[in-house]
Amino acid sequence: MGILTKGEKNAYDMLKVIDQMNMKYWLPIGATTLYETCIRLQKKGLIEDTGEAENKAVYCITDAGRKELKKTICDLFERVDYDSVWFCLAVIFSDVLTKKELEAEKKKRQALLDEYEAGTKANKEQMLAHKIPYSGICAIDRMIHIIEMEKETLKQL
Repeated sequence: MGILTKGEKNAYDMLKVIDQMNMKYWLPIGATTLYETCIRLQKKGLIEDTGEAENKAVYCITDAGRKELKKTICDLFERVDYDSVWFCLAVIFSDVLTKKELEAEKKKRQALLDEYEAGTKANKEQMLAHKIPYSGICAIDRMIHIIEMEKETLKQL
């Protein structure tokens, strides 16, 4: 739905955008999955076929779709996990939020990241105190780097 906020597209054009953004490395999205998703979203009234092309569906996002996309983007800002893909998607499509909504989501994300960072660093300190080898700590360091990158992204957003 986020792609459709930039204009009407058929499924093939959406796949090209996904490919151009290298999103296939984030989430494995194939043609079949995309076509099925479009049909499911259309049945839910979140996107609709504009009827612009005879041989293929050209989709646009509906008002209900925009509302659902906003909700999803907010949910993604408020979700912290080991994979930063969800945060990246929230940032990429954050332009569907008003400035006020975006600022509120950034504050929520910042608070979550601060809490998560404190716990992650405390966990690392405990592991270091118990002389855990780096092979056991490397995932912790990765998370600390991701948190730092996400905080920088929030500042730039």
